[in-house]
Amino acid sequence: MTEFELIERIFLTLQDESPAAAGIEKAIGDDAAVVSLPAGARLVSCIDTLVQGRHFSVDWDEINKLGFQIGYKAVAVNVSDLAAMGATPHSILLALALPERLANEQWLSDFAKGLFHACQQFGVTLIGGDTTRNDTLVLSVSAQGLLNANTKAIYRSGAKVGDKVYVSGTLGDAAYALKHMNNETGQQLAHRLHMPTPRIQLGAALTEAGATSMIDISDGLYQDLAHICQQSGVTMRIDIEKLPTSEPLLQADEAERLLCQLTGGDDYELAFTLPADVEPPVSHLTNTQVTCIGEVVATDSARQEPRPQLFYKGQAITAEHPAPFTSLPSFTGYQHFIG
Repeated sequence: MTEFELIERIFLTLQDESPAAAGIEKAIGDDAAVVSLPAGARLVSCIDTLVQGRHFSVDWDEINKLGFQIGYKAVAVNVSDLAAMGATPHSILLALALPERLANEQWLSDFAKGLFHACQQFGVTLIGGDTTRNDTLVLSVSAQGLLNANTKAIYRSGAKVGDKVYVSGTLGDAAYALKHMNNETGQQLAHRLHMPTPRIQLGAALTEAGATSMIDISDGLYQDLAHICQQSGVTMRIDIEKLPTSEPLLQADEAERLLCQLTGGDDYELAFTLPADVEPPVSHLTNTQVTCIGEVVATDSARQEPRPQLFYKGQAITAEHPAPFTSLPSFTGYQHFIG
């Protein structure tokens, strides 16, 4: 059996066992998929690529252990992008560049089980894809979601002066786990790195609540909030002592913890803005913590770049007053073309 026959057998078997999203006329097995959309629906599309050595380990022993988690995360990070637009996830396409050493039944089965587990969790269907050979593992997932005719997509460009700034869940867990895989706290938080939870229900509820802007936190809170500031032409006052923190991460050194929370990335939580008189719609959302961390303020366009301004216990964080840090760090988040 060739690796491609093996891939086909594993994926088709799991596909047959999984429920299909509505409107799929043709999925795996032809040159392209065919999907019928509900009347008035709008298609929301995104794509993410994960590369060995950039997004996960170069160590083959580690890759062999993480087949399920890699399959799961490839879906989850795309679904998170759909959630950040307020869309309902629908379907995915998968492009897989596979090294010969991973073209074995055990790894492919683990990978496929993780991918289909995520599909079932988030209500999406694998409708097609492509495979090829490569020296390292590279996989791209393209995800499609739907907005109905009466639902307004939430963009990064709508934040208004006076809005409150919120984040979901807790921040910094994944970044700390990546840095400290061998200590107890890092091991406790490893699931947050390998199996993030996209906030689909919250994203959809925020479209109804009137959120003015939203983004998923993939490259670090500071950098991702800066995207909202730049697109909206505003700045933000962020009180970093309010950043939501998990119990395990509270055990870490405060300065390191805060840097993980501000710059680490891989949280896949939602950061969003709401008018000051609107409460976040969390009462019916099970286990979805939402925390107000600041507010949107005006930008003096002549002198001030639209970006977050960080405060700690009422004091602006500057080179002269860097507390809680010993010196002013670079708050740049994850850079895809550096390192």
